[in-house]
Amino acid sequence: MTDTLLTQLTSTDPKVRSSAVLQLDGKNPDDVLPILLNVLCTDEDLNVIEDTTWVLVRYGADATTALLSKVADDNPRVRHNTVHALGKLADDNALPALISATNDADQSVRLKATYALGQLGHSDAIDALIARLDDPVQEVRLTAHEVLGGYGQRAIPQLINALTHKSALTRELSANLLGDSADTTAIEPLITALNTDAWDVRFAIIEALGQMDDDNRAIEAIETALNDDDSRVRAIAKATLKMWGR
Repeated sequence: MTDTLLTQLTSTDPKVRSSAVLQLDGKNPDDVLPILLNVLCTDEDLNVIEDTTWVLVRYGADATTALLSKVADDNPRVRHNTVHALGKLADDNALPALISATNDADQSVRLKATYALGQLGHSDAIDALIARLDDPVQEVRLTAHEVLGGYGQRAIPQLINALTHKSALTRELSANLLGDSADTTAIEPLITALNTDAWDVRFAIIEALGQMDDDNRAIEAIETALNDDDSRVRAIAKATLKMWGR
């Protein structure tokens, strides 16, 4: 490690700092990982952060170990950048830390951790992702919804279980995902979950049943919804039956 390179890392010009970071690629990890970690945690330029992340990813498992030491840092920006890099690494060894980060007090960390779990794609993350479906921040909820959609059939059992969740929002979004899956094993649990006072949950369930390929059980439940107390639920039931020519 030359003194010139170390000096460049403290330059006021972000382009110079990025150039110095990129020159660290391929060097002894014991020498460069602490330096890269410091840049990741302290630099305020997004391009420098991205270049640092790129180099860290090139170090694989060694970088994961270094990053995990910062995932619970007191500074939310450090936690955010660390989780971002761990997502790029997609190393299953980071799974417990990323799951924990979905409960972070800082919404940007929760959002990044939720997205990072999608990059890992590990089935053990499904329950943590479902827990984010009723996050107080809409962007986190939508990201969890999108990531869960990418799990396909692997998420079906947990999504069915989520139809009994205490949160109406979780039930609604779980029904939505089950509808997108068109998995007929969800029909009976969806029909059972119609027994709720939450109109938006009933709406989502009728909409989901409408994606179940004209199944007789789904049709009967949708026909019953024509008499629902809420006009919005009646409307989606009517539109669904019309789509099927009924």
